[in-house]
Amino acid sequence: MLTLVRVDDRLLHGQIICAWVPFVKADSLVVASDEAAGDSLISDIIESCGCKSLSVNVENIDDAVKCVKRSDKERVILIVGNLADAMRVYEQGLRFTTLNLGNIHHEDSGRKITPSVIVNREDEEIIGKFRSLGVSIEIRDVPASSASPYPESSGRPC
Repeated sequence: MLTLVRVDDRLLHGQIICAWVPFVKADSLVVASDEAAGDSLISDIIESCGCKSLSVNVENIDDAVKCVKRSDKERVILIVGNLADAMRVYEQGLRFTTLNLGNIHHEDSGRKITPSVIVNREDEEIIGKFRSLGVSIEIRDVPASSASPYPESSGRPC
């Protein structure tokens, strides 16, 4: 069962392992990234964060979708590095009602929503598409923080 879908350009780090995993009682964590899956050093480092009670897998986007679909008895966190990859997994049949934005950084060409969420024009378009599909967008770094809804676009270019 998919318990959290998070966009985080840092992929896997302490906030996820120490805060989100216990909060959603995850058994499994899947990092969906073509880039990370294609680099054995990066994937080995990320997967080494697993333990007896938490499996951690790094998969390319296509394989991550298959992996999550097979794990209906586990509580799974899915992490993608950007909004485009989140839309790819959604379009491949992984349905979710809420998308958590943790870390997105487009400092040079983006709109600053929070210190950790700076989106560009493409991100804004993808968020609009998610909203039209009924997916709620929340900004929340850790579970102890209050979830903030994604603000409406100012209408100005990013």
